[in-house]
Amino acid sequence: MRAGVTLGDGSTPAAAPPTRAQALDALRERLTQAGVASPEVEAEWLLLHALGIGRGAYWSEPSAPLRAEEEAALEAFAVRREGREPLQLILGEVPFHGASLAVEPGVFLPRPETEVLVEAVLAARLPERGSLLDWGTGTGAIAIALLKALPGWTAVAADRSGAALDLALRNAARNGVQDRIQALRADFSSPAPPRVPGTPFDVVVSNPPYVRRRDIPELMPEVRDHDPPEALDGGEDGLDALRHLAQGLGTWLAPGGFLALEIGADQADSVLGLYRASIQDARVLPDRAGLPRIVIGTMRGQRP
Repeated sequence: MRAGVTLGDGSTPAAAPPTRAQALDALRERLTQAGVASPEVEAEWLLLHALGIGRGAYWSEPSAPLRAEEEAALEAFAVRREGREPLQLILGEVPFHGASLAVEPGVFLPRPETEVLVEAVLAARLPERGSLLDWGTGTGAIAIALLKALPGWTAVAADRSGAALDLALRNAARNGVQDRIQALRADFSSPAPPRVPGTPFDVVVSNPPYVRRRDIPELMPEVRDHDPPEALDGGEDGLDALRHLAQGLGTWLAPGGFLALEIGADQADSVLGLYRASIQDARVLPDRAGLPRIVIGTMRGQRP
C-alpha cells in the first residue's frame, strides 16, 4: 500500500505512483520471495509486458511513473507469477531458436534447453532438400525452427493432441512456414498411416515424454501443474515413448536418415541400448548445463 499524508480537512491525497525502476525492484523482490528461479530476468519481462515497451524504452526513462492501467496490469501479472504460473503463459508467447511462438494452456511449453536439440539437427550434414518428422510437436517449436533454418525442407508435425496440432499450425503461419508443414494426429505407438507426405523421413526429431511417473510430483510447479501430463509421463521407467519410437523407427526414418532425441539426464545408456540395433554412430551430446541430454545417430542401411 502506498504511504500518504493527512491534509487539514482529514483527507489523504493519493500517493505518487511508483516509477518504472521502483516497480521493477518491488516485483523482483516479490518473485524472489515466491521462489521463482530467475527473479531479475522475469521481473523485467513482466514489467515490459505490462508497459507494452521494449528494454530501450525502459532504460531511456526508468524514472517515468506508471499509469494506473499499467500498475493494474503489472499487479495482475505479479499475482499469477507468484502462484508459479509459467512466465510463457503470462506473456502469451515465447521466442524459440529464431521463431516466435504463441503458447496456451494445455499444450507443452517450449523451453530454451530444447534449442540444443534443434542445433544438433542443424549441425548434421543435411542435404538442401528433405523431409522431417517432429514427434510430439506441441506448439510446433522444433519443426518450425528447423523449417526456418532449412528453406528447402518440409515437415510433418505429429501429436496426439488436437489442440496442440491446431496451435502448431497457427504458429507455422505466424512464422511463414505454413506451406511446408502438415499436421498428423498420432501418438508414439502409431504405425505409419498411408500417404503421409515425406514417409520415410530424412530426419526424425523428438522431445518425447521421458519423466518417470513417480518423479512427476517432484517437478517444479511451473511444469507439474501446467504442462499436460501426457507430455511429461514416460511411464514407470521414463522410457515408454522412447521405446515405442524405437520399435517403429524403421517405418518412419529412411536408411541413412538422421535421428535426434531429447532424453532425461540419466537415461543415456538405456536409450542407446534401445536404438543400437537400428542406429549407427549413436552418441550423446550435452545440453548447455553439460548434462547428457541429446542422442543423435543415423539409420542403418543405404539410401536407395
